[in-house]
Amino acid sequence: MSAADALLQDLLSGDATRIHASASRVAVTFDPALLDALAPHADRIEHACAGVTLGGALLANQVHLQSALKRLRYWQAQAGCLCALTPTYLFFDPRRLIEQGQMQLLSVGDADDGWGECHHVACTQCGQHWQATDREYHYPWWEWKAD
Repeated sequence: MSAADALLQDLLSGDATRIHASASRVAVTFDPALLDALAPHADRIEHACAGVTLGGALLANQVHLQSALKRLRYWQAQAGCLCALTPTYLFFDPRRLIEQGQMQLLSVGDADDGWGECHHVACTQCGQHWQATDREYHYPWWEWKAD
């Protein structure tokens, strides 16, 4: 079974734990083969997940599913570079994107407001420059702004 097939089964399963884990993975993937395989099923996934409570304490886990669906639809529509979606999902860690080769590190410094570390990066696909600031309240998250 391919990775895409396994993710699709999880997303259609009705099981909140499986949906949450797989949606979290899809929400951050840049894998074209995975996106090509899953994007045509976005409506089916959304329908299968309707009414499934995904839980979450401080932030509803539904955010992962919504981000995954947004990513699949964006890919299907060929709306542009996937980096444009980084500001819409709090869990894009620029360090991980640099490791994956999706972003190139330009510099690291303090955030303009003094709260958090700011990574200045550029998308390796389209060249867009971004500021990704490490924010933390009850959990770590990232604030992304086009630079």
